[in-house]
Amino acid sequence: MDTRRSDPHVLLGVCGASGLIYARRALFHLLGVPGVQVHVVASRAAFAVARAEDDPGGAEDDPGDLEAALAGAHHRHEPERLDACVASGSFPLAGMVIAPCSLHTAMALAAGLADDLLLRAGQVCLKERRPLVLLLRETPLAAHHLRRLAELAEAGAVVMPAAPGFYHRPDSIVALVDPLVLRALSFLRLPQLPAPPAWNPPAGQFD
Repeated sequence: MDTRRSDPHVLLGVCGASGLIYARRALFHLLGVPGVQVHVVASRAAFAVARAEDDPGGAEDDPGDLEAALAGAHHRHEPERLDACVASGSFPLAGMVIAPCSLHTAMALAAGLADDLLLRAGQVCLKERRPLVLLLRETPLAAHHLRRLAELAEAGAVVMPAAPGFYHRPDSIVALVDPLVLRALSFLRLPQLPAPPAWNPPAGQFD
Protein backbone atom coordinates (compact mmCIF):
# COMPACT_ATOMS: atom_id res chain seq x y z
CA MET A 1 0.00 0.00 0.00
CA ASP A 2 1.24 3.46 -0.92
CA THR A 3 1.35 5.56 2.23
CA ARG A 4 3.42 8.47 0.94
CA ARG A 5 2.90 11.24 3.42
CA SER A 6 2.99 13.86 0.67
CA ASP A 7 -0.39 12.61 -0.60
CA PRO A 8 -3.57 13.33 1.40
CA HIS A 9 -5.44 10.22 2.51
CA VAL A 10 -9.20 10.33 3.00
CA LEU A 11 -11.62 7.65 4.09
CA LEU A 12 -15.12 7.03 2.76
CA GLY A 13 -17.31 4.95 5.07
CA VAL A 14 -20.44 3.33 3.69
CA CYS A 15 -23.26 2.11 5.95
CA GLY A 16 -26.34 0.01 5.50
CA ALA A 17 -28.69 2.95 5.02
CA SER A 18 -30.82 3.70 2.00
CA GLY A 19 -29.23 6.15 -0.42
CA LEU A 20 -26.08 4.38 -1.56
CA ILE A 21 -25.95 6.74 -4.50
CA TYR A 22 -24.39 9.15 -1.99
CA ALA A 23 -21.46 6.76 -1.60
CA ARG A 24 -21.11 6.29 -5.34
CA ARG A 25 -21.08 10.02 -6.04
CA ALA A 26 -18.74 10.78 -3.14
CA LEU A 27 -16.26 8.24 -4.48
CA PHE A 28 -16.61 9.64 -7.99
CA HIS A 29 -15.71 13.14 -6.83
CA LEU A 30 -12.90 12.03 -4.50
CA LEU A 31 -11.25 10.02 -7.26
CA GLY A 32 -11.33 13.12 -9.43
CA VAL A 33 -9.01 15.03 -7.09
CA PRO A 34 -5.38 14.61 -8.21
CA GLY A 35 -2.94 13.26 -5.63
CA VAL A 36 -5.57 12.15 -3.11
CA GLN A 37 -5.44 8.57 -1.84
CA VAL A 38 -9.00 7.32 -1.34
CA HIS A 39 -9.68 4.59 1.22
CA VAL A 40 -13.04 2.85 1.55
CA VAL A 41 -14.64 0.69 4.24
CA ALA A 42 -18.19 -0.57 3.74
CA SER A 43 -20.31 -2.40 6.29
CA ARG A 44 -21.84 -5.79 5.47
CA ALA A 45 -25.28 -4.22 5.70
CA ALA A 46 -24.35 -1.77 2.91
CA PHE A 47 -24.23 -4.61 0.39
CA ALA A 48 -27.63 -5.93 1.46
CA VAL A 49 -29.11 -2.47 0.98
CA ALA A 50 -27.38 -2.15 -2.41
CA ARG A 51 -29.10 -5.32 -3.59
CA ALA A 52 -32.46 -3.92 -2.47
CA GLU A 53 -31.83 -0.64 -4.30
CA ASP A 54 -30.45 -2.26 -7.45
CA ASP A 55 -32.05 -1.17 -10.72
CA PRO A 56 -31.89 -4.06 -13.21
CA GLY A 57 -32.38 -1.53 -15.99
CA GLY A 58 -28.87 -0.23 -15.39
CA ALA A 59 -29.72 3.48 -15.31
CA GLU A 60 -26.89 6.01 -15.14
CA ASP A 61 -27.66 6.85 -11.52
CA ASP A 62 -28.32 3.23 -10.48
CA PRO A 63 -27.18 2.86 -6.85
CA GLY A 64 -26.87 -0.91 -7.09
CA ASP A 65 -23.77 -3.03 -7.72
CA LEU A 66 -21.89 -1.50 -4.81
CA GLU A 67 -18.97 -3.90 -5.22
CA ALA A 68 -18.24 -2.61 -8.70
CA ALA A 69 -18.69 1.00 -7.60
CA LEU A 70 -16.18 0.69 -4.75
CA ALA A 71 -13.64 -1.18 -6.84
CA GLY A 72 -12.22 2.11 -8.07
CA ALA A 73 -10.98 3.17 -4.64
CA HIS A 74 -7.21 3.21 -4.17
CA HIS A 75 -7.43 1.23 -0.92
CA ARG A 76 -10.23 -1.05 0.21
CA HIS A 77 -10.49 -2.22 3.84
CA GLU A 78 -12.71 -4.98 5.22
CA PRO A 79 -14.87 -3.91 8.18
CA GLU A 80 -13.41 -6.51 10.55
CA ARG A 81 -9.78 -5.46 9.94
CA LEU A 82 -9.07 -3.42 13.05
CA ASP A 83 -5.37 -3.60 12.17
CA ALA A 84 -5.88 -1.52 9.01
CA CYS A 85 -3.79 1.63 8.65
CA VAL A 86 -6.83 3.93 9.02
CA ALA A 87 -7.50 2.44 12.48
CA SER A 88 -4.43 4.17 13.90
CA GLY A 89 -4.19 7.77 14.98
CA SER A 90 -0.60 7.81 13.73
CA PHE A 91 -1.76 7.32 10.14
CA PRO A 92 -1.98 10.68 8.31
CA LEU A 93 -5.68 10.58 7.49
CA ALA A 94 -7.01 13.96 6.36
CA GLY A 95 -10.56 13.11 7.36
CA MET A 96 -13.52 10.78 6.92
CA VAL A 97 -16.95 11.04 5.37
CA ILE A 98 -19.63 8.41 6.10
CA ALA A 99 -22.13 8.49 3.25
CA PRO A 100 -24.75 7.32 3.76
CA CYS A 101 -24.55 7.11 7.55
CA SER A 102 -27.08 4.92 9.30
CA LEU A 103 -28.59 5.95 12.60
CA HIS A 104 -27.12 2.78 14.10
CA THR A 105 -23.60 3.92 13.19
CA ALA A 106 -24.20 7.47 14.43
CA MET A 107 -25.49 6.22 17.78
CA ALA A 108 -22.57 3.78 18.11
CA LEU A 109 -20.11 6.61 17.46
CA ALA A 110 -21.86 8.77 20.04
CA ALA A 111 -21.54 5.94 22.57
CA GLY A 112 -17.80 5.67 21.92
CA LEU A 113 -18.02 2.18 20.40
CA ALA A 114 -15.30 0.96 18.06
CA ASP A 115 -15.94 -2.74 17.45
CA ASP A 116 -15.46 -2.63 13.68
CA LEU A 117 -13.17 -0.65 11.37
CA LEU A 118 -15.79 1.89 10.33
CA LEU A 119 -16.50 2.83 13.95
CA ARG A 120 -12.85 2.66 14.97
CA ALA A 121 -11.82 5.00 12.15
CA GLY A 122 -14.58 7.40 13.14
CA GLN A 123 -13.43 7.40 16.76
CA VAL A 124 -9.87 8.05 15.61
CA CYS A 125 -11.01 11.11 13.66
CA LEU A 126 -12.81 12.43 16.74
CA LYS A 127 -9.92 11.89 19.14
CA GLU A 128 -7.36 13.28 16.68
CA ARG A 129 -9.60 16.31 15.90
CA ARG A 130 -9.84 15.41 12.23
CA PRO A 131 -12.90 16.08 10.05
CA LEU A 132 -15.64 13.48 10.47
CA VAL A 133 -18.75 14.10 8.37
CA LEU A 134 -21.89 12.00 8.81
CA LEU A 135 -24.36 12.16 5.92
CA LEU A 136 -27.23 10.89 8.01
CA ARG A 137 -30.02 8.97 6.26
CA GLU A 138 -32.78 8.68 8.85
CA THR A 139 -36.06 10.41 9.59
CA PRO A 140 -37.83 11.18 11.83
CA LEU A 141 -35.54 11.36 14.85
CA ALA A 142 -36.57 10.68 18.43
CA ALA A 143 -35.50 12.95 21.27
CA HIS A 144 -32.78 10.58 22.48
CA HIS A 145 -31.36 10.40 18.93
CA LEU A 146 -31.16 14.19 18.82
CA ARG A 147 -29.36 14.28 22.16
CA ARG A 148 -26.76 11.77 20.96
CA LEU A 149 -26.30 13.66 17.68
CA ALA A 150 -25.74 16.87 19.65
CA GLU A 151 -23.05 15.05 21.62
CA LEU A 152 -21.39 13.99 18.37
CA ALA A 153 -21.43 17.58 17.12
CA GLU A 154 -19.90 18.73 20.41
CA ALA A 155 -17.19 16.09 19.98
CA GLY A 156 -16.31 17.57 16.59
CA ALA A 157 -18.37 15.63 14.06
CA VAL A 158 -20.34 17.35 11.30
CA VAL A 159 -23.85 15.89 11.21
CA MET A 160 -25.51 16.49 7.84
CA PRO A 161 -29.01 15.13 7.24
CA ALA A 162 -29.21 13.77 3.70
CA ALA A 163 -31.69 16.50 2.72
CA PRO A 164 -30.78 17.81 -0.75
CA GLY A 165 -31.79 21.27 -1.91
CA PHE A 166 -33.88 22.19 -4.91
CA TYR A 167 -33.04 25.84 -5.61
CA HIS A 168 -30.54 24.85 -8.31
CA ARG A 169 -33.40 23.09 -10.16
CA PRO A 170 -31.95 19.57 -10.52
CA ASP A 171 -33.11 17.64 -13.58
CA SER A 172 -31.82 14.19 -12.51
CA ILE A 173 -31.11 12.20 -9.37
CA VAL A 174 -27.38 12.83 -9.81
CA ALA A 175 -27.99 16.58 -10.11
CA LEU A 176 -30.04 16.41 -6.92
CA VAL A 177 -27.47 14.38 -4.96
CA ASP A 178 -24.19 15.95 -6.09
CA PRO A 179 -24.50 19.37 -4.38
CA LEU A 180 -25.13 17.70 -1.02
CA VAL A 181 -22.26 15.27 -1.54
CA LEU A 182 -19.88 18.08 -2.51
CA ARG A 183 -20.99 20.06 0.55
CA ALA A 184 -20.11 17.09 2.75
CA LEU A 185 -16.74 16.60 1.03
CA SER A 186 -15.93 20.31 1.37
CA PHE A 187 -15.20 19.76 5.07
CA LEU A 188 -12.16 17.68 4.04
CA ARG A 189 -10.59 20.87 2.63
CA LEU A 190 -9.17 19.09 -0.40
CA PRO A 191 -7.57 21.15 -3.16
CA GLN A 192 -9.21 21.02 -6.59
CA LEU A 193 -12.44 19.49 -5.28
CA PRO A 194 -15.40 21.04 -7.13
CA ALA A 195 -17.33 23.53 -4.99
CA PRO A 196 -21.02 22.86 -4.34
CA PRO A 197 -23.39 25.30 -6.05
CA ALA A 198 -23.96 28.42 -4.00
CA TRP A 199 -27.28 30.13 -3.40
CA ASN A 200 -27.73 32.85 -5.97
CA PRO A 201 -30.70 35.03 -4.97
CA PRO A 202 -32.76 36.80 -7.61
CA ALA A 203 -31.34 40.15 -8.71
CA GLY A 204 -32.30 42.98 -6.40
CA GLN A 205 -33.69 40.75 -3.63
CA PHE A 206 -31.07 41.83 -1.09
CA ASP A 207 -30.00 45.17 -2.57
